[in-house]
Amino acid sequence: MALVLACMVAPMARGAEDDSFPGRIWMGGDGLVAAVTRVGDPEPAGFAAARRIDVGDAVIHPGFVDLHSHVGYNTLPLWVEPTQTTPFLHHDIWPGEQSYRGAVGWPAWTLLDRAPETLLAYIQVRALAGGTTAIQGWPSVSRPATNQLVRCVDDDAVGPLADPVRVSALTLDQAALASRATAMQAGRSFIYHCSEGRPGSRVVAEFDDVDRSGCLRPGLIAVHGCALDASHFARWRQAAAPPPDRPAGTVVWSPFSNLWLYGITTDVPAARAAHLSVTIGTDWGPSGTKNLLGEIKVARLWSDRAGWGLTDHELVAMVTSAPGDALGRAWQTPVGRLQPGGLADVTVLDRRHADVWENAVKGRERDVLLVVVGGRGRYGTKPLMDAAGERATTAVRIGRYSRRAATVRPDDPSAVWTWAEMLSRLNAVRADAAVNPPTGPAGARGATSHRRPVSALAGDPAGTPPLAARLDMPGGPQAAAGPPPKGQTVDIPPIEPVHHDPGWLATVRGRGFHAGALDGLPAFFQ
Repeated sequence: MALVLACMVAPMARGAEDDSFPGRIWMGGDGLVAAVTRVGDPEPAGFAAARRIDVGDAVIHPGFVDLHSHVGYNTLPLWVEPTQTTPFLHHDIWPGEQSYRGAVGWPAWTLLDRAPETLLAYIQVRALAGGTTAIQGWPSVSRPATNQLVRCVDDDAVGPLADPVRVSALTLDQAALASRATAMQAGRSFIYHCSEGRPGSRVVAEFDDVDRSGCLRPGLIAVHGCALDASHFARWRQAAAPPPDRPAGTVVWSPFSNLWLYGITTDVPAARAAHLSVTIGTDWGPSGTKNLLGEIKVARLWSDRAGWGLTDHELVAMVTSAPGDALGRAWQTPVGRLQPGGLADVTVLDRRHADVWENAVKGRERDVLLVVVGGRGRYGTKPLMDAAGERATTAVRIGRYSRRAATVRPDDPSAVWTWAEMLSRLNAVRADAAVNPPTGPAGARGATSHRRPVSALAGDPAGTPPLAARLDMPGGPQAAAGPPPKGQTVDIPPIEPVHHDPGWLATVRGRGFHAGALDGLPAFFQ
C-alpha cells in the first residue's frame, strides 16, 4: 500500500543538503520513494488510493543509518573493569580482562542461544526507538529472524550485487584482506574494524596491512580508526584517488565507546580534511549509547569540547546521507537521501526547536513519532501507526510515553507478539541461567552434548522454527564468544529500557575513561 507523509521535510537531497521545507514524501508500494514535493506542487500519478498522514510541523528525515553496532550485546548495561585504572591501549586488551566474560560474554551468549528470536526483536525495537532504520553488526544466523523491522546492513540483499556488503569485526590476514580489495573493486563495500585503540599502540599496524592489501579504496568503511593520525588518512586519500565530488572512503566514528574505553576518539577533522566521509555508529551496549539519538549528542559534546566546530547539520548528515552514500555505492540504490528511486526509509521527529538540524541533534526517544522502513510503519505513536495501516502492534513504554511496534509472533506470524511477553521471556532466561548452567551445542567448548530441558518461558515460544545465532565478537584475544564453562551459572543483568532512562544516564558520570567529557549527556534527555 502506498503511503504519503506531509510535514516539514529535510530530505538531504544531493546538492541541496541544507534545504528543509513544508511538503510531502510519496512512498510507493514497492518500498521506494516516488516523489518529494513542496506545498503547491502537483501530485505524482498513482497515489489516488494511498494512505495520507499529515503530521503537522514535525520533521521528516531520511531514516537514520547505524554503520557500527554489535546488536547481540545490546541488552547489556555499560561495563567497566574494576581493576583497570588507566585507559586501555587497544581492542585486544579489554576482552581478556577478569570481569569481561562474566559480565559481557556469557550473558550475551546465553540470551542469544536460548532466545534468539526474542533477543533480535528486542534489539530492533531498541534501534527503532532512536529513529534507526538500518543497522550493522548482526549475529550470524541460520535463517532470517521472523521480525525484520530494520534493515540488516550485513546481509540484506538490496540491489543487483550478490553479498554487496562484506563485514569483519575481527582482524584479518593479508590474504583475506586482498579478497576484500577484489570485492570492493567489483563495487562492493567492506566494513572493517581497524586500528581501534590509542595513537601509538600496536593496532596502528592494522592500517598498514589494509594499505598493503590494496583495501584503501572508496568502498572501505573503516570502523573506529581512533589510533590513526592525519598522515594515515592522507595515505588513504592518495591510494583511493577519488573523483573531486566523491569521498575517498568512510570512517565510522563511535565517540562514546572510544572515550569510555580509551579516553580518546577518532580524529574527525583530520579524516574530513583528507576527503573521507565520517558517519556515527553506536558500537554496543557495554560501551556505547542506546541508539543514534544518544550517539549524536556525544558527538555534539565532544565537538564542542575539542573545538572542532561541527554544525548540527553536519552531525545529522553523519547518520543519514553519509552512511547512506556509503551503502548506496554497493546497494546501487539511494539510501539516506529522500529522493525518487531511493529507499522509503523515514524518521519523523516532533518539533521542539525551530532549526530542524538542532531539533534532530537534541531529539529524544519521546520525540520519535514514526519510523517507516520500506514504506511501512514499523514504530511510532498509536494514531500514526493506525493511520499508516499498521494496527497489529504492541505497546512499548518510553518512560511516561507509549509507542507501538509492529512485531509478530515467531510461532504464529499472523498474531501480534506483545512487548510484555518478549520481556518476560528474556527475564525467564535470566532467572533460569542464574540457577541452571546454560549448555551449548554439541562440540562447543565447555558445553554438554545435549541441551537440558528448560521451562516453557525460558526461551522463544514453543513452536518457533529453529534458529541458531552466534555473536559477532570474540570473548577474549583470539577466542570466539561462546558458552560458559560446563557447570557455570550466569548472572545476566536486568533487561534495560530501550531509551536513555535516568538509571542508565546515572551510570555515565564517574565511570569509564572519558574524564568528564560525557557528564553533559543527561541534560539532553531532561
